[in-house]
Amino acid sequence: MTFLPTVLAIGVGATIGASVRYYLTQFMNATMGSTFPYGTLSANIIGSFLAGILVVVVLEKANLHEAYRLLLLIGLTGSLTTMSTLSWESVEMISSGHYGQAGINILLNVLLSLAAAGSGVVLARYIFSS
Repeated sequence: MTFLPTVLAIGVGATIGASVRYYLTQFMNATMGSTFPYGTLSANIIGSFLAGILVVVVLEKANLHEAYRLLLLIGLTGSLTTMSTLSWESVEMISSGHYGQAGINILLNVLLSLAAAGSGVVLARYIFSS
């Protein structure tokens, strides 16, 4: 693929992923409160689970055009998950003296996101093994 179609495919996926992350964060703040970054945590877990599924489907099972692979794997899941917001929120907690909360935030994001990605891979391989 040439430069412009690649950028366009990634951009479309990123627009969708970032929008989902924004509205998911708004929903989590409205339901759980904003004293802990539940929105970022849920976006990272859901995005990692989706990425695990998509890696199997897109790279191993489906014969998709490269544009769709870029849209789904890089654009969508890349912008749905957010390392930069996790980092910023954790630095804010540390700056405010909430060291324990920052540590819990980092641990939950990393461990649950890794578990979600692994679960997505296992689930997709199980579903598509038949």
